[in-house]
Amino acid sequence: MDRKNLLKVGRRNSLNISSRSLNASRNLAETSNYALENFGTSLPVAVIELIASAERKTECSVTLSKDGWAWFVCGRQLVIWKFSKSTSVSSAMTPSRKSIAVSSPKCHELTLPPSDLAHKSDLVAVFSSEPDSVPSCIAVSPEGTVRYWDSVAHENFFVEINADLQGQECDTLSEAMPLGCLVATTTASILLLTPRTTDGRPNIQCRNFKTPQGLLGSISRRMSSLIFGSISTHQSTETRLVKLLSQRKDRNTLEVQILCSQTLQYWQVGETERLLYQCDIDKWARDSLIAHVWSRSNAIHHLRVWVLDAQVHKSELVLLIAASNPNLNSQIQYALAALPLQTSSPPTGFDSFCVLKFATDMSERSDSSSLESPPPPQCRFVLVGSTAYLYSDKWILCVPSNEPLEEPDRLEVRAPNERFLGAGVFNQRPVFFSTRHGVLVLQPSSGGPNDSQSFIDESIMEHSHIMAETLDPAQIESTSSKLKMAFFNFCRKNVYETQTLLEDLFSSPTSKGQIDSLLDRMVVELSQKIIDDYPASDPRWTDSVPAGHESTFTTVSLLVLHQLEDKVKAHDLFLTFLRNMSIWGDLTAIGDRRGAKSSAFVLMEHAEKLRSALALRALHTPGSTLIDTAIRRVLQERAVEQTNDKLTQQDHFYRNILALGDFFPCFVDVVCETVASMGGSPSDKVKPISNAANFIVAMTNAARDYRARNIDLLEQCENSFETLPWIAAPGPRSVRSSIVRLLHLLVEEGVANADDAGLRSNLWSQAANLADILLDALKLYLDSCEENGSVFAQARQEVQSERSAILDLFLKGREFDRAALLAEKYVDFAALLTVCDETMNEDKLNVYIDKLGDSGFTEFACKWYMQRNQREKLLRLRRPEVSTFLENHPDILWVDQSENELYLEAARTLTNLASMEKDLYSRKRTLLSLAKLHLVTEEKLGPDPEVVQAEMEIVEAELALLMHQEQLPAMVLQAYDLDPNTMRVFTASELIEMYICDENVLANELDFKKALDLLNFLENPDERESRRLRIWAKAILRDAWTQFDMDNVLQSISGTIFFKIIEFALGTGEDLADLLPNPEEILQEPQLSELAGNDVFQFLLKAVYEHVNSLMEATR
Repeated sequence: MDRKNLLKVGRRNSLNISSRSLNASRNLAETSNYALENFGTSLPVAVIELIASAERKTECSVTLSKDGWAWFVCGRQLVIWKFSKSTSVSSAMTPSRKSIAVSSPKCHELTLPPSDLAHKSDLVAVFSSEPDSVPSCIAVSPEGTVRYWDSVAHENFFVEINADLQGQECDTLSEAMPLGCLVATTTASILLLTPRTTDGRPNIQCRNFKTPQGLLGSISRRMSSLIFGSISTHQSTETRLVKLLSQRKDRNTLEVQILCSQTLQYWQVGETERLLYQCDIDKWARDSLIAHVWSRSNAIHHLRVWVLDAQVHKSELVLLIAASNPNLNSQIQYALAALPLQTSSPPTGFDSFCVLKFATDMSERSDSSSLESPPPPQCRFVLVGSTAYLYSDKWILCVPSNEPLEEPDRLEVRAPNERFLGAGVFNQRPVFFSTRHGVLVLQPSSGGPNDSQSFIDESIMEHSHIMAETLDPAQIESTSSKLKMAFFNFCRKNVYETQTLLEDLFSSPTSKGQIDSLLDRMVVELSQKIIDDYPASDPRWTDSVPAGHESTFTTVSLLVLHQLEDKVKAHDLFLTFLRNMSIWGDLTAIGDRRGAKSSAFVLMEHAEKLRSALALRALHTPGSTLIDTAIRRVLQERAVEQTNDKLTQQDHFYRNILALGDFFPCFVDVVCETVASMGGSPSDKVKPISNAANFIVAMTNAARDYRARNIDLLEQCENSFETLPWIAAPGPRSVRSSIVRLLHLLVEEGVANADDAGLRSNLWSQAANLADILLDALKLYLDSCEENGSVFAQARQEVQSERSAILDLFLKGREFDRAALLAEKYVDFAALLTVCDETMNEDKLNVYIDKLGDSGFTEFACKWYMQRNQREKLLRLRRPEVSTFLENHPDILWVDQSENELYLEAARTLTNLASMEKDLYSRKRTLLSLAKLHLVTEEKLGPDPEVVQAEMEIVEAELALLMHQEQLPAMVLQAYDLDPNTMRVFTASELIEMYICDENVLANELDFKKALDLLNFLENPDERESRRLRIWAKAILRDAWTQFDMDNVLQSISGTIFFKIIEFALGTGEDLADLLPNPEEILQEPQLSELAGNDVFQFLLKAVYEHVNSLMEATR
């Protein structure tokens, strides 16, 4: 059977190109724009056998990954193989003749977990850490049984766990390594499966997302009912998962979109998950369909709307939507809608909505005849560049974004039992799996649109053709000319010749993969030549082009504006060439004075500078004196010799795009000089400053917008190098320093001299725009630095310092709203707190704590208030996070505990503070008194009096010790030069010595008794005994024992301090056995060495003990 009869091609009026595809003989179908061809390896025998033996009702499915892996699921059987071929320079755009498959590739056959429901490839993920290594695999059954193969080469070695789904059914799995794989159920519950290796053994962890209860469906149902009236029960109540999408924000964070039948959820996932917002897709879809399709119909109450599929493209979510209005006809209409993806706030509607010139008939669906509310049409799509490829099991539809309203190309299956089972994107080309032909690639036929570059300028193609013919064989032998020739051939769509040249250029392993490799140097050099090329068609340049210069013929226009537009188109086409010919992913880095810069980032900067120059030229009207003067000064600094009077200064300036940064410092110099030299009213200075800001904002914004739209390109190649945008590069004559100077000029001269509130607001807006652009570039640089790298600390300090200085301009100008927006966007906690503090807005502070608490804002805020001694503001927050922080700051923690009626905890905190207080006696006494007060309060309110009593005993003991210090005799304080209000806390040992010291001249038995009482506060028994003997010895030395009247012994000893202490103790009922040592022990005290040998003293001492014993006997 003829291959062309396998598929029939839908009609479409389009221009046919006479030249045929190089591979037309292999085309399974071809329109004037597209060709469907075999691709990659042949099907594994195992897959062919499964397709042939599968019963009609057996569900088979296939997934084709962007990494070149395919997996086929039929029943419990899973077959994995590599459908792409490993070649040095591969191109999915047109596979070379030698890539036609001739043998069955190696495959891996695995067994899926048991299940009562049908398995599908959407619940399988195959991934590898290295491109050529054996991959790992995770498979999930619909009931939630998870199997993980660390290596698919070992079928019987797997880990199996069971996710607790509580009766839910798994629907799809999305690979998001290195974080793991996301699993979504049919009711939009999400799990995160993370493969781990513990002690050399693989395992897998499962984490459930905490979805807010009742979040799904309720809002959309109420709104739909309100606007459209009663709709069918099936459609209004069912929450159906449509798509699970994820993108890496950074190394540890994912942005996840969960698209349901009526709503879209936007999550941020890292160590924890956070729902950023949810929006009502169903309402927007209905409103758009009514406006675009059924605006003139009153029969909209039974409108059926289905969201079928979604893909992320740059910063947008592209949705495929279907709808039918059974009251009018049985047709199903299809539309594509674009929704902006933003994390700061929910979108308010679609950015664009386009109804396709294509419809299917409800009657053609076998699943719709007996149902009042049929299920969604079985149609999905893949997105490549700017073209959407819709497909069902029987047809493929090609919808270029530049012609969405035209009738699209349609390729339809005609062979019996042939179906499309799956689709994907590989090497920027759509690939499909056919049950009859295996993996197919759909690509532009000769003369058809190129998805990545649908608008190849015919003049560029024409001049690349001329250039290619003028290159002689000797020139083509040089490496630079070969790369240029390959680019020209690509422009002319001679893909086979392009591949041949590239294979010859970069066949050596040493030609790429390292800094300053041949590949990197040649690509960056050609990019520079494109943006700095001389106008090839301008005869005025004939005498000014350097000898030996080889034009890239990227600009063929005569007007400067059109020359820049030509260069933009040519450079975009060059980047497309690098991506489509698989060069982009092989780029590494170019060495520079800072170390190395990603080659891809250098190419992006070239593109940014082109946009910036184009923005300047668009504003450069006749009479733009500031710009003209700045251009003249730039050329003077570059020492450009203008020997050719036919060329203007603008010709020279706009030709050299690479050095565009030179314009900024010269321009700001001119503006500052102009403002400084102006006489008249100060308000006259405002206009030139405002105009200058407009120019700089337009230039830098054009560069930033391009970077934001194409940031995903940097993720497709080596990006481990620090990326410092040209806008943020430091230096006295840099773009960055120029923007900072202009910011100061705007505020200090512009705002200060503006005599109108509206004008001042406009100037502040310009300042905010400039600050936003510069801070965005600085953030990009800091994010690119490895956190543990050698330059990160310095880079962070540099960025934080610059950011603080910029935000300080807004804070000093009391532009708190603008300062807050910038500070929140670029995570400047100090500025946010300053705004809240200056505006006395505690509500806003609480909002920031809720929003930024996971980023460390709460701890920063607590430290910020502590450093400023604004503890009362910190305590007013009454937040659990604040209490957690205060655990390390007990000096104010007790206040927080007291205000929260945690009196026992407050008392313990105060007691601990008191125990650590050594510097100030009065402070310790206050802390203990407060602790006692809290314990008394707790005793009245608390349920556990025993615990309170134990704490109270500790406090009372500490207060008793302080009481001894408070009662120190005045002469002792004076002798030691102590002020009762400022004296430090003394230990019990120190107090004992102060009570019995010689300076206490008037010491009596009461002082010595206090010293003896202080022994109870000594914990060491040896020290306690030593101090006791010392106290008694010092008491003995207070009297002249050897001079006593021996005829009246009792009278003599009764007047001694020693005896009076004993007598006082007896009077208070104390046990002398513990208080009074034996005479022998006293006599051994070193201080009494002189008296110990005196017979009279020994006699008198023993007489005291005898007299004391008689007194004790008498009292008994």
